[in-house]
Amino acid sequence: MLPIFLITFVDLVGFGLLIPLLPFIVQRTGVGPEVITIVLGLYSLAQLVAAPLWGRLSDSWGRKPVLVITSYGLALSYVIVAFADDSLLLLIISRIVGGVMAGNIGAAQAYMADITTPETRAKGMGLLGAAFGLGFIFGPAIGGVLGGNDAATANFLVPSLVAAGITIVGALGAQFGLKESLSPAIRDALANRPKLKFADKVRAAFSRKTLILLTLCGFLAVTAWAQFETIFALWADAKLSYGPRDIGLLLTFIGVIGAIVQGGAIGKLTKKFGERKLVITALVLLLIGYVALSFAYDLVTTLVACAILSVGSGLFNPTISSLVSQEAEETERGAVMGAYQSATALSRIVGPAFSGVVFASLGSVAPFLVAAALLVPTLMMISALPKRGS
Repeated sequence: MLPIFLITFVDLVGFGLLIPLLPFIVQRTGVGPEVITIVLGLYSLAQLVAAPLWGRLSDSWGRKPVLVITSYGLALSYVIVAFADDSLLLLIISRIVGGVMAGNIGAAQAYMADITTPETRAKGMGLLGAAFGLGFIFGPAIGGVLGGNDAATANFLVPSLVAAGITIVGALGAQFGLKESLSPAIRDALANRPKLKFADKVRAAFSRKTLILLTLCGFLAVTAWAQFETIFALWADAKLSYGPRDIGLLLTFIGVIGAIVQGGAIGKLTKKFGERKLVITALVLLLIGYVALSFAYDLVTTLVACAILSVGSGLFNPTISSLVSQEAEETERGAVMGAYQSATALSRIVGPAFSGVVFASLGSVAPFLVAAALLVPTLMMISALPKRGS
């Protein structure tokens, strides 16, 4: 598990490094919140299109080649940001390139599913989630420090090149330090089975009620999180007068808690309570966190709300991924995880685009209240799931 954890961690450090800066990078081109969030959402639009393709390729080529190619592609997207200056077009191109390459998350999840058993899968997904959390500890902190705390004069060239360099390290690690996880037996099964069109394969997998419900739950919950994630920097600037450095440190705080939950607690909690109960608990915490953040007015209240949100997110992501992977056969796992990733990528298109409009028209806290409202039907659907693994 360690190699895929380290490679994912390094990639996410590069990604997280630009998180506190990107809203201000786009803002520097002279556009408002509605356009800023749409530009940020283009990343997920490209991810939506690319994720099933990468999942399919990982089932036929293997997981390693997909992870190597996409890591180098992510580094290229950061280089484009570095030299975009005030060009909105180049920023749009960088978001599209980055999103296409970020479609590899399904391959990383499939890799982890390959090397774990059903009993250890939630723990493995939690370890992968911890890599995400740690990336969001170090990435935003580094990016915030390198960028400075004045959005008007922030340095965007150096953080972007550092992000590219870190991601290249991850690509080299995948290329030379990662073993292929897809066994010869599974490769043979994939090669000798009746050839199905990818769309037919996904349609067959998602004809099952449980997968449909899990995917809808993931879609709504990630839509809510994407609203929070995209608008948080603009909210912190408007509400608390925070710049990139302070926002980066807040995101680091969120990442620390998420890493602790996913890296240290999720395995034991899953064994004791089961994925289904943990998903319900996570959704309740997320709902409370969004409401609390909408009432936050200073550093202390913001930290409390962010802590609740981080615990909820840390519990939700690995457990829902584990439930989805358990519903997929070995020969369709890459396709199913890729399709699920596409659904969550769609969430990251809808959430940011909607949050920008809500922020501009209804006020800075409105996106958080909308996010909380989205979790009500999500909780209802999760409660309707069969109690497998609980």
